[in-house]
Amino acid sequence: MNYLKIVYFFVFILALNSCKKNDNNQVNRNSILTDSIAETDKKTIRAIGETLSPEGKETIKDWKEYQQLDDFLDNFYSSSPNEALNLSKELSHTTKQLIDSLKIDRFKQPDVSIRLNVIHNYALRLTDMSTIPNISPSEVQDETQNILDAFSSLNKKINNLAKQEKLEKELKGFTAPILIEEDSISINNPPTQQQIK
Repeated sequence: MNYLKIVYFFVFILALNSCKKNDNNQVNRNSILTDSIAETDKKTIRAIGETLSPEGKETIKDWKEYQQLDDFLDNFYSSSPNEALNLSKELSHTTKQLIDSLKIDRFKQPDVSIRLNVIHNYALRLTDMSTIPNISPSEVQDETQNILDAFSSLNKKINNLAKQEKLEKELKGFTAPILIEEDSISINNPPTQQQIK
């Protein structure tokens, strides 16, 4: 009887010890992942493809939420994946404010709204990534690049709208003279046989 108690006791101790090792392995795996995200060589983030032209800057000069996002995105050019994840919640809040603050009439069109929503959705996805324990550094960097590329696309659209508006202002009131040739045929004077030949 004592022999069975001793065997059960050893089996219990071995099982308990095995559970502790599994917990320690999981903790070690998570800390290694966190360390690898923190210590990963910073992948070069491509510079933003399109910045605002002077005309584009003029159109958004009173849109402070755009300027806040532009300034905030500077943090992501040199951030590590871990830093990007830490900034993600604030980024998603800033992009939401950008959408809610759109008051410029010429930007209230679907192609601008779509670009704003794309930036916000990428920011939300980055925020979600911060809660995933097994996320890889390259996935974080790719999502960061998506955000910057979407912002570049917004800048391109703003530049195009500003250029279009400038062109419309230049053409407004401009009338080209209508030139009429003396030999032209009019409805009131039908062509003669000589003109037809």
